[in-house]
Amino acid sequence: MLGLLEPLTVAPMVLVALLCLWALLDCVRTPGERVRYVPKLLWLLFLLSAPVVGGLAWVYLGKHPEPRESPETRRRARLMEPDPSSRSGSGGI
Repeated sequence: MLGLLEPLTVAPMVLVALLCLWALLDCVRTPGERVRYVPKLLWLLFLLSAPVVGGLAWVYLGKHPEPRESPETRRRARLMEPDPSSRSGSGGI
């Protein structure tokens, strides 16, 4: 009986572990200028000392969202890209 864990018991533990690991890695990879409210080091300490609450706090409060490009900006960027068929050295043999 000790060796058999119910899937309903294991699944929440795995989800919590993945949340904590993801939040920790995301915090480490996030540039310092995108971190909100407290310095990055304090966020890391909070994530390590209170993994579940810290992970949820990081998800909702930890960083500024990435700036989104408008569709117009993306369209202009596509128009500015060189045409692959017109590259020099493509070997028109």
